[in-house]
Amino acid sequence: MKLSARKVEDLSEKLLDYLMEVDGVLFQGDDGQIKAAIQAILTDELMVEEKLDAEIHQLLQQFKTEITVGRLSYDDLFKKTKRELVSKRRLVL
Repeated sequence: MKLSARKVEDLSEKLLDYLMEVDGVLFQGDDGQIKAAIQAILTDELMVEEKLDAEIHQLLQQFKTEITVGRLSYDDLFKKTKRELVSKRRLVL
């Protein structure tokens, strides 16, 4: 994850404080529950790219022989696969 757990916690607190000031925003639950939910959402979103990278590494294992022999470039295949999956899944990284 690109942000530390402490940074995610700080962002969650700031977002909760901001939302509490917005007229018309009503919460169901106490501050601790809401903050935990915000942290979970932020962490999940920040992990999208890492999960995608792990999936690509897994997919490219089937080309291990060709990559080792030098017929294919792992970096080029990784970048191409990542671009295709990001486009196909409409991910924002």
